Amino acid sequence: MEPPAPLSHNPRGIVSPFAQMARTHGMSSMCDAMVAVALAGSIFFSIDPAAARWRVALYLVLTIAPFAVVTPLIGPAVDRIRGGRRLMIVFTVLGRAVLAYLMSEHIDGLLLFPEAFCFLVLQKGYSVAKSAVVPGLVRTESELVGANSKLALMGAVSSMVGAGIGGLAMLVGHEWPPRVACVGFV
Repeated sequence: MEPPAPLSHNPRGIVSPFAQMARTHGMSSMCDAMVAVALAGSIFFSIDPAAARWRVALYLVLTIAPFAVVTPLIGPAVDRIRGGRRLMIVFTVLGRAVLAYLMSEHIDGLLLFPEAFCFLVLQKGYSVAKSAVVPGLVRTESELVGANSKLALMGAVSSMVGAGIGGLAMLVGHEWPPRVACVGFV
């Protein structure tokens, strides 16, 4: 079996598996930021502070809970399936697209909270699957360090761009950032 292509330029013009992963990660980070803008606008800034306390507390619990759900339950199941990690990436991206749309429809309702919880679980699942896939896309440990650095930088820049796009979409209406994210995920 031939080892994966290095991270450097591919002279044949074929997109390397790492480049495909980097593109997926960039779009995912961008869309996650758009959803975060929508959640921040809905949960934290759209109601008076006294009424927001329980919503903020619930949101904070929901942001911590996915860590407890994803790793012990989903990780071992994904590892048993051939190609499970890549399937997990596809599933989590498409699942977040559906949930982003649903959140846009329920941005002011109580259904937003379970949808946000499921979105965050899928987001953490994507992160776990991505971390498991990247070592198979490079040849050496030094390339792995470089690949992880490039993905981290790509994620940070994409998140800033996504937050900007989400902010612009918020000017149209508070339901628009997750709708734009839905399109980006797909």
